[in-house]
Amino acid sequence: MNTLKSVIQFIIVIGLVLLSIWSQSWVLTIFLFIVCIIVWHQSIPLVQAKLKALLNPLQLKIAEWLLAICFSLFFIWFSNQYLVSFYSLQSSSMNPSYHKKELIIINKIAYGPALNRNNSQLYRRLKGYNKPMHGEVIALHFPEADTCFQDYLDQDYHFIKRQYATTNNYTPILDNKVIFKQVQERPVYIKRLVALPGDTLRIIDGDYYINNNNLGINQLSISKYELSNSAPTHLKDRLLKHALSSYQENDLQIIEIQNKIVFSNSVWASYLTRKEEVMNMPNTYVFPFKTNYFWNASYLGPIILPTKGKTVRLTLTNIPLYKRIIESYEGNSLKIVGDQIFINGRKTIEYTFLMNYYWVAGDNKKHSFDSRYWGFVPENHIIGRVEKLKAGI
Repeated sequence: MNTLKSVIQFIIVIGLVLLSIWSQSWVLTIFLFIVCIIVWHQSIPLVQAKLKALLNPLQLKIAEWLLAICFSLFFIWFSNQYLVSFYSLQSSSMNPSYHKKELIIINKIAYGPALNRNNSQLYRRLKGYNKPMHGEVIALHFPEADTCFQDYLDQDYHFIKRQYATTNNYTPILDNKVIFKQVQERPVYIKRLVALPGDTLRIIDGDYYINNNNLGINQLSISKYELSNSAPTHLKDRLLKHALSSYQENDLQIIEIQNKIVFSNSVWASYLTRKEEVMNMPNTYVFPFKTNYFWNASYLGPIILPTKGKTVRLTLTNIPLYKRIIESYEGNSLKIVGDQIFINGRKTIEYTFLMNYYWVAGDNKKHSFDSRYWGFVPENHIIGRVEKLKAGI
């Protein structure tokens, strides 16, 4: 029995050593040190005997419970910090794949937990067992929530500023005090990975193309369609049953339905006309918020996703794409004087990225606030991969 106990103790300690090395956590290292003392120090049995002699049965039971609670709290902290966390979806932007209020698991060890999120110079990730892949659903901290209004935390500061710059319509919110939030304090968003570092991204007629390839995730997306008045009644009823929503718009019957449902039946598709924004009609609420790009939510790109260590040549034309990366995400000062670009007070014509960047989208495209409306997602904002809970768990 003593041999078995020693083997179990040895396995536990070795496990804690490996976790300490992997996590590089001083808290876990201290915990490991305490465990080693409890397991092997010669005076521990004497201490235990003295405590049993000093404490009555009730006090001893309370001490045992307190010790168990401390160990449990430590395990919960460690699991939430490095392994997994639970999250309830706050929006319908991922319909129909994920629904509002649905409980999900955020798997942090898949890509590796992030360290030093708030410092682009020191940021890194611990070793994970996988790399981000196209089409995976991830949890991320909302990149634009770095700055917010103190009394209107649910309002997007940058969006309101862009709206004011475009329309010049004053809102009292603009006079509110502005505060800064660290990365881990920003709201959690759940989105699907569309483009990875180094990819060339295009949006054509609402569909995503990576390196000129039509992505399979386009079939998962919800799109807006006009339903023809000539469609037979029984067909209309079936389509409306499958639609996420339906409504009248300019005396037209509009439905929002998953693309793969539409194209699963050629007869259905013949009575539906997809409604997208017009090509070359700029939308100033779409990244990078400049009319000279002629981009909108349905037609955007090409954009090459920034890669860590990659150097890009800077021009007055492409600086809107990288301005927020240089200033906000990687902590530099950026100034444009005439046709010259200055970074940290030095004139330059190029910039080398410190981090990888991603592009994300919601499956419910017409009701998703995603990369189309804020741009790139820095890798230090990625929390982990989303794992869907099965029914009954």
